[in-house]
Amino acid sequence: MAFPNSTYQMPPWLRPVAQRLSPTIRTLVVALAVPWLFYVLVEPARGLMDDYLALGPRVMKGWVWQIVTALFVDRSPLGVLNLLGLWFVGAAIERTLGRRRFLVVFFAPGLAANLAVALLSAWLGQWTLYSGCGDSVLGLFVGLAVLYGPAQVRVIGTLVMPARVLAALFVGLALVGSAMYGGLPAMVGTIVAVCLAYFLCGGRGRDLRDFTSWLQRKITRSRWRVMEGGKRGRGPDRFN
Repeated sequence: MAFPNSTYQMPPWLRPVAQRLSPTIRTLVVALAVPWLFYVLVEPARGLMDDYLALGPRVMKGWVWQIVTALFVDRSPLGVLNLLGLWFVGAAIERTLGRRRFLVVFFAPGLAANLAVALLSAWLGQWTLYSGCGDSVLGLFVGLAVLYGPAQVRVIGTLVMPARVLAALFVGLALVGSAMYGGLPAMVGTIVAVCLAYFLCGGRGRDLRDFTSWLQRKITRSRWRVMEGGKRGRGPDRFN
């Protein structure tokens, strides 16, 4: 990749990074990274951002913008992981679905999760501050599983795994993290985000049956020696 009016050639090791930074993904990464860095680096501003932008009990008193702004304010130092997840999988989903549908798949699960968290927290009378786009990024990984299924995904180096296995791993980790640190409202919000992303990406239940069947075969193979043979169906394209 050459830059206009320049003889500069991008180093080979940077090309995989650039390939996953479409204009849409780059804009989202910047829009999410700037407030995160501001929160982490500018300590005096944290109180105001917690009160006005993170999702808290004031949302039930008319501060409804917090359902949206909470996606862009990540109070955790590990918020960079959400940015990495968006960079890792976002461009592939955008190429498959198109920009508009990709944006729906990114924002709708996160907004639905925040709404579910607010309603359940108000019903239980137990509030804590919620922030970050973790459920939105998780929705993209669910989309990866729906759209690519058994296709092999290069995670890092030579480590590859089926897209649906990678998504299942992230969903499991997200549910455990929500239960441990966010309580029942956060866990329900994550489930809402996963289900909505699944249907928005075209999932209709077949993917879950296929994954369950594949998992059962893997468990059987681990217990019994299976002789390879016969014709294999042609699998989907590899995701890289």
